[in-house]
Amino acid sequence: MYYLGNIKKVIIIFVIFTFNHILPIYAQDEHTVLLYTFEEFDGNTINDLSEKKNNGKIMGAKLGAGKFRRGIVFGGDEQEGFVEIPDNDSLDFVDGFTVEMWLYLNSPSSGGGTGVTKSSTYKVGPRNNLKLELRIATTSTAFGQGGLLSETDLPLRKWVHIAGSYDAISGDAKLYVDGELENEKNIGGEILPNDSVLWLGRGGNPFLHGSLDDVRISNIPRTQKEIQKLMEIGIDGVLAVYPNDKFTTKWGVLKNSIISN
Repeated sequence: MYYLGNIKKVIIIFVIFTFNHILPIYAQDEHTVLLYTFEEFDGNTINDLSEKKNNGKIMGAKLGAGKFRRGIVFGGDEQEGFVEIPDNDSLDFVDGFTVEMWLYLNSPSSGGGTGVTKSSTYKVGPRNNLKLELRIATTSTAFGQGGLLSETDLPLRKWVHIAGSYDAISGDAKLYVDGELENEKNIGGEILPNDSVLWLGRGGNPFLHGSLDDVRISNIPRTQKEIQKLMEIGIDGVLAVYPNDKFTTKWGVLKNSIISN
């Protein structure tokens, strides 16, 4: 009876563990096209942890303190600049996307959308008026008109999680700040992709004066729950839970611990 009681405990904890850790969204699932923790780099190249290998070249920016250990620090001008990622089919969206990141602003941006920018097709980031901005070009709306701004201002000198998504099926664009829905708008139409490079930390002319960490770009509109999960755990935290070998190891330790008691 004692042994059977322990087995029941194992089953119960396994079910709880599975629902809490396996069912929530993976950081690097099939829809993830760029995933940066800024812990993986080779010289001046940031290694993409997604399967798409959208590695970025550091152009004047520096590695420094992040929300989770290391982040990327931008000085607010071209010399202290940005990260550039070559164009890739995986970064060209039609049906929808989500951009997520941790942001630390030292001062307001000199322009708009200096988080993630693929010029003239989509951008998500802070504006010079401290509003969070999402802007896209679609089959029904030009890039200059297809925008959405946050209702509240982004804080200075404080880490804040920001995210923007667009769903071409519903036409809805959404902005999230610290995991909460900040604003939404129906824009409509399919996204118009192009061959531009992707930038972190700049727009066409404006440059970010601040830092970024844990950047994920997905080719689907993520749900609020998915955005909150990654925000709460962090990319490194999610990657530490989900790989099969690590799950097997953690489960083996948990099981042995329970049976031994």
